[in-house]
Amino acid sequence: MGDLQIVRAEDPRVADLEASGYRLVGESWGARLHLAEAPDLTRIQQAVAGAEVSGITILELSAEYADAVCDLELANNADYPFTPATFQAPPERESIRGFWASGKRIFGALDGGVLVAVVVGQVVDGTGNNDFASVLSTHRGRGLGAAVAAASIVTFAKEGVREFTAGGAAANAGRLGLVRSMGFNVEEQWRSYERQLLLTCAPGTNLMPGICFARSVPATTSQLKSAMPT
Repeated sequence: MGDLQIVRAEDPRVADLEASGYRLVGESWGARLHLAEAPDLTRIQQAVAGAEVSGITILELSAEYADAVCDLELANNADYPFTPATFQAPPERESIRGFWASGKRIFGALDGGVLVAVVVGQVVDGTGNNDFASVLSTHRGRGLGAAVAAASIVTFAKEGVREFTAGGAAANAGRLGLVRSMGFNVEEQWRSYERQLLLTCAPGTNLMPGICFARSVPATTSQLKSAMPT
């Protein structure tokens, strides 16, 4: 159990947190793409074309693919880099089935009819945002993540969207490279800090035995080890 603080990298509180014993447990970023009013989508469309040349089908998925999206996410969930700000919870089948009714748009890559890559996004207040994207481990390194992301951007742009946002964990170099290849610029960097909370009982009080308080203290190596299974 710990006290978690998520702040911008340039926030003046960073120095105070580090001086107070908080440790850095994750870094993340936010990026934005600004398209011209009459956008040139050639570079982005090339990502789709490159996948299709190799025999992959790129398309917007209908709700009939809900179970396939869930199965893909179950296969990939353990591979998402974890930070407190970018945690990807294990998928729930009913939740995924509700994506379409909630206004989310899902784009996928099919290899011989098998879903091997997916991106889930939506347009909110005129801005396109990708909630998450993943590629089956057997198909990584072939540009399929870029292809499905590009398909979503092109589709939204043709519908009039000119602003797009994306984000991810700093440890996920592949996602950062993908969004930069689409023309995104990183505009925000975030840091997640945590300070260990220890349970301490106040002696000499009228509290019932066993009732303790949580207090925030810098975590020492011995304290961290004692909390871990051996």
